[in-house]
Amino acid sequence: MTYGTSAKIQAGAEAYFSPGQTLVVIDPSPRMRDELAKLTVSSFRVADFPDVDSAVARVTKEPAAILIGGAVATTGRVPPIERLRKHQTFGRTPVIRVGQPKPAAGGASVPDRVPDAEITLPVKSGDLIRRICDLANRTVEADWDKLPEGPRAALSQTLSVFKGVGDLVGRGKPIEFKSVSDACSPVLDSVRQSGHGYIFEGLRNHNDIWYVHSLRVSTLLALFGHKIGLDDESLMTLASAGLVHDFGKTNYPAGLSGKMGALSPEEKATAHDGHVLGTTDYLRQHSDAPRAVIMVAEQHHERLDGTGYPKGLKNGDINDLARMAAIVDVFAALTERRSYRAAMAPTQALEVMQELMREKLDLRLVRLFRNMLLEAA
Repeated sequence: MTYGTSAKIQAGAEAYFSPGQTLVVIDPSPRMRDELAKLTVSSFRVADFPDVDSAVARVTKEPAAILIGGAVATTGRVPPIERLRKHQTFGRTPVIRVGQPKPAAGGASVPDRVPDAEITLPVKSGDLIRRICDLANRTVEADWDKLPEGPRAALSQTLSVFKGVGDLVGRGKPIEFKSVSDACSPVLDSVRQSGHGYIFEGLRNHNDIWYVHSLRVSTLLALFGHKIGLDDESLMTLASAGLVHDFGKTNYPAGLSGKMGALSPEEKATAHDGHVLGTTDYLRQHSDAPRAVIMVAEQHHERLDGTGYPKGLKNGDINDLARMAAIVDVFAALTERRSYRAAMAPTQALEVMQELMREKLDLRLVRLFRNMLLEAA
């Protein structure tokens, strides 16, 4: 298959774009809006408004959540949360009240609906983001019930694996690898039956960054392997390795994963070598993971020119399945929002991989991957 035009690539790869969600902040005080934006901008695109009417008029896509200040005024006889709930864009969006509601001037305030949660400032950024994500993810996960059986099982079973893995990794407790392969079975079934798009759809608005990244890598790797005709054992290796390849990140020091700006040399060592070695050491010591899965996890950051990590392997020293994982991991990371940058469009990510990383990635596999995205979409 030959390359398509840029427009065709953009249209075909759009299903694999994961730009992140918007958080709506409503408060009459510019200072309060700025404070709330600073607390949450590492994880969300923040849209702030002085009042409910402005938010209702300008927001057209359902956001992850709404932070609403206690001083937000009632519109006529309709209190703020009630007003939001009546609008189709915000009908099911989690609403978090910041501080305590204040009575209307000259008398008691008009009764309002109870918010989904309340917070009191000051609050740590991480605590606030976790609260928002927990509430928003419940809405996203409830929608999984509407998906076909295979993708629904893929999402629910892989999430179940992830919900407990951080504690297991942190305490050095074993994970039964059968739980990983069992969770990846419906991923492979969905790929074989062309239902993988539902998995990406289910992940699009989920706010657990490492879970989303890992399942996207797992699904894209399975899809990549399926399209080039790999056998079932290799497909399970790719899907499983994709799901576990960043297990070490679940045990990052507090604040590192969402840090804005440049990392210190020590933080880079933790974020780079640390998460790969943490993943592979854990899998070797505390699981029955196949050697091939561990190898892919260990080599997915190696580069053909020797500039990768943790071992600086070159060319023929890097396994073919790990080369595929490197390509998929880069593409997934570039097309996902991070605390320090916006998500790239799929076309831009592919251009970066082909032009700026041509000495680092296997260009033959990059071409196959690019064509696969077009064909599979």
